[in-house]
Amino acid sequence: MFKFIPLLAIVLLSSFIGKAQEVRVISFDEAVAIALEKNIQLRQEKNQLISLDAQKKQSAMAYLPSAGINFQASRQDGQQFQLVEDGFEIKNVQADRLSGGVNADLTIFNGFGRVHSRKIASYNYEAQLKGVERTRQEIIFQIAQQYLQVLLDKELLKINQQAVTDQEKQLQQIEGFVKQGLRPQADLYTQQAQLRQFELTAIESENQLEINKATFAQTLQLNPLEVFEVAPIEASDVAIKFPEVDLSSAFNVALENRVDLKQSQLTLASAQRNVAFSKTGLYPSLSAFYQYGTQYSSLNTLNFRDQFFDLYPNNTVGLSLNIPIFNNFVNRTRIEVAKVDLANNSLNLENLKRTVYRDVQNAYLNFKAAIKKAEVTKIGVEASQEAHEVQKERYKIGVANFVELSQANQALIKAESDDAQARYTLVFQKLILDFNTGTLTADQLME
Repeated sequence: MFKFIPLLAIVLLSSFIGKAQEVRVISFDEAVAIALEKNIQLRQEKNQLISLDAQKKQSAMAYLPSAGINFQASRQDGQQFQLVEDGFEIKNVQADRLSGGVNADLTIFNGFGRVHSRKIASYNYEAQLKGVERTRQEIIFQIAQQYLQVLLDKELLKINQQAVTDQEKQLQQIEGFVKQGLRPQADLYTQQAQLRQFELTAIESENQLEINKATFAQTLQLNPLEVFEVAPIEASDVAIKFPEVDLSSAFNVALENRVDLKQSQLTLASAQRNVAFSKTGLYPSLSAFYQYGTQYSSLNTLNFRDQFFDLYPNNTVGLSLNIPIFNNFVNRTRIEVAKVDLANNSLNLENLKRTVYRDVQNAYLNFKAAIKKAEVTKIGVEASQEAHEVQKERYKIGVANFVELSQANQALIKAESDDAQARYTLVFQKLILDFNTGTLTADQLME
């Protein structure tokens, strides 16, 4: 039996290694879903939304009467006055007592406090809804940037690896030329040094890719040891086209769609209502009440049923009017604090509007520049490819020297890298513009 143990161990180890080498492919939609599910800030804001929803419901229930039932049981030992035929006498007695009752209260008027309270709760809930939506957009924006950065790094690595392959082929050609005496030995040494430089660049590109993948994995809270790749998306295609936009319309779109702007407006409305609510303490309040009570005492010779249900029951119905006269300036202080809060919220809204305009303007200008840059780099790649082919042929026939060929190689690699960066920068800038205008959605990158 023991001879099968090594074989079993090998099978299990092979299975483990096979699983360890499995590569998980994460799509953009999956990445967004993971981030939205695990983000701590978003989860906290959703919890706050539940709390505000409960407050909103409670403010609506404030229009209903409140009711309660109370019971009290007690035992009394000591001297007590008791009524006798000749008057009163004092005796040491032990008495058991049980009392109970039902009470209900209904607020008729409290300076419109319930109206203001309900509006404040509604504004706070709606403002939190906007806050949750803005946080969702921030998460999508962050994931989109990191996702695109990984794709860009992969493309740059591919370009640099292809450059290494091309340089290796060129090294073999130069070695042949040197052996035939067509090129000097110096060209061979220079090409070898240049190949090492390209290899170093490829290593640096690979390292940068791994660093950005680690950052992406940390954002998604993935297992640090999990091997994954990101799925390619159509948005990285060089042929991508974007509609023309102008700054004025972009700013108007932002004013209409920015949820943080709407959140600030709702917060301001809540603060305005809070000023009105703070003034309710200056007004009289009127409420109606009803009370029903009864009791039982062991000092009475009647039984429990006769006392509790026949002898002692009483009903009380009435109105209660409370007129504030002086309460140590509590109401005045509340009003001043509410006014200061209103003023600060108003300033916050004005500052946010200016910030929105600045952000939209910067994003618009960068987006327009990115479009031009993408057009230029695309033409630059085509020109560099043609120049590179010409220099290769010239070098083969001995018309061009190695320096000219080396410059053509470097120019081509730089043009391809610039083109890749320009294409992804264009997508980045479009995302930034959409984010700042408040139109960014989870499927924005896939369009």
